[in-house]
Amino acid sequence: MKSCGPGFRRAVLFGLCVAVGMTLPSCAKKPAGKRYQLEGRVIAVDSGSKTLTVAHEDIAGVMPGMTMPFLVGRGEQWVFGKIGPGDRIHATLVMTDHAELEDISFTKASQAASDATSNLRIPEPGDAVPNFMFVNQSGKTVRLSQFRGKPLLLTFIYTRCPVPDFCPRMSNNFVEVMKDLQANPAVFGKTQLLSISIDPQFDKPTVLHEYGARYAGSVDPNFAHWQFVTGSPEEIRKAADFFGLSYNQNQGQIVHTLRTVLVGPDGKIVKVYSGNEWKVDEVANDVVGVAGQ
Repeated sequence: MKSCGPGFRRAVLFGLCVAVGMTLPSCAKKPAGKRYQLEGRVIAVDSGSKTLTVAHEDIAGVMPGMTMPFLVGRGEQWVFGKIGPGDRIHATLVMTDHAELEDISFTKASQAASDATSNLRIPEPGDAVPNFMFVNQSGKTVRLSQFRGKPLLLTFIYTRCPVPDFCPRMSNNFVEVMKDLQANPAVFGKTQLLSISIDPQFDKPTVLHEYGARYAGSVDPNFAHWQFVTGSPEEIRKAADFFGLSYNQNQGQIVHTLRTVLVGPDGKIVKVYSGNEWKVDEVANDVVGVAGQ
C-alpha cells in the first residue's frame, strides 16, 4: 500500500471518519451516492460504534491504500459477530454526505493471517476495573485504585491525532462535561476525568502537559479533576484491551476506535460509550447519577 502526505491523509480521514458515529436514515433502501469497490483486510471490529477498521487497497479515483475505520450500513450489520480481524473483505464504499460500507462479503482468515489483531471485547456494566498504572502530565504515578469513592470518566486519545471527529472531539467533549459538572459543585468536587494516551512513545509528560493545558486550561488549570496520562506500551495495551479499544500503527499513523467509560465509586464499570456520538449532557447526568454511590 502507498503512503500519503499528512495533508492529503487528514483531508481524506476527515471526510470519511466523520461518518463513524453518524445516525443512519430510518429507511431500509440503500443510500444514493457514488459507489466504489473496496477490498482489504479487517483490522478491528467494533459492534458498539458499528464500524470496521480496514486496511484497504487503492480505491481508484478516491484514495490510495491505507487503514481507517468505516461505518457499516444498516442493512449490512449482520456481519457483526461473524466477521473478524484478519478476514479479507470485499464491499461497496458508498459516499454521500458521509461514507458507509454496503454489499459486504468476506473470507475467513487463517489463524496465522490474523496474528497481531484481535476481536474487541466490549466491557459490561458491573465489570471490576483492574488497577492499571499510568504516569500523568506532571510525571507522577497514577493508579486507578486511587479514584475509589469517586466517579471516574475516562477516554482514550493521542496528542498527534489528525482527525477532528476523533481525539479532538473527545477532548472537546470532556471540556463540556467539565463545564456541566461545575454547575453542581458537590459532584464536581469528587469527580475525576482521565484522558489516556495510546501513543506512549511520543506522548511523554511534557507533551501531555502542553496538550492538556490547551483543553483543561479554562476549566481545570491545575489538573485537579482532569488528568492526562500514558504508561508503558504494555500497560497501555492491557488497558485498551480491557476497555475494548482497538489501535494499531499504520504508516506512521495510529488507527484506532473510540471508547469512553464511566467507572463508579466502587471501581466497577457503570456505562460504556462507543464511538463519538455520545451526548455531553447525557454523560454529565450519568456522572451525577453515580456520584452519590
